[in-house]
Amino acid sequence: MQDVFKLLKHIDGGKVLDAACGKGDFINVIKQNFKSYEQIIGVDSSEICVKQAQNLFPENNIEIYRMDLEQLDFADNYFDTVCISNSLHHLENKERVLHELMRVLKSGGLFVIQEMYSDGKQNQAQQTHILMHHWFAEIDTLNNHYHRPTYTRQELIDLFDSLELDNTHLEDYYIPVDNPADPKVINPLLHNVKDRIKKCQSLPSSESLCEEGQKILERLTTIGYMSASKLLFTGRKK
Repeated sequence: MQDVFKLLKHIDGGKVLDAACGKGDFINVIKQNFKSYEQIIGVDSSEICVKQAQNLFPENNIEIYRMDLEQLDFADNYFDTVCISNSLHHLENKERVLHELMRVLKSGGLFVIQEMYSDGKQNQAQQTHILMHHWFAEIDTLNNHYHRPTYTRQELIDLFDSLELDNTHLEDYYIPVDNPADPKVINPLLHNVKDRIKKCQSLPSSESLCEEGQKILERLTTIGYMSASKLLFTGRKK
């Protein structure tokens, strides 16, 4: 994973925005890989995630806020670097969000996007991740939470191209694991899937959803789990 992020090592981030920061996973990537940064501001629409991230980052130069990504409370050209990681598939109006991220990014500023994709040469353990993610998306959608299936690689490239950035760079990568059946990884996933199966029983199409959940449980115990392949994209605003 560190080798993939070598292209981040030269970045003087300045004032950095991490959009849809969740619990702060990509903020840790920024901290560990950027050459330097002046400040990191994370924003997310989830009150729970914001509170968790605020507790994880007590540093004075890291601030976390709850905010609507479609109407960011920042001035034009405010940030030197804007990031969004593993969140595009959660955006119901991704065009509006990307427009806002471009608005708050300075001319010449860096845009960093990271997102998993669903196709390509992915092994059986990676397919478990993709199938599980699509199942989660279906359940979330039935619960009125926008969550679309994983994008294909070409869909993501087309999305990146639509931003019309300069000096673009694209990296394909995945995080290898020695043992896809490692109980430390599999057991929490089994618990999560079992919990979702219980919640499925009150939803429309509950029978088929529960059957799909049982198949995922079987894959986790027989094939294992490994994160799907991702794209790491960088480019500069004109």
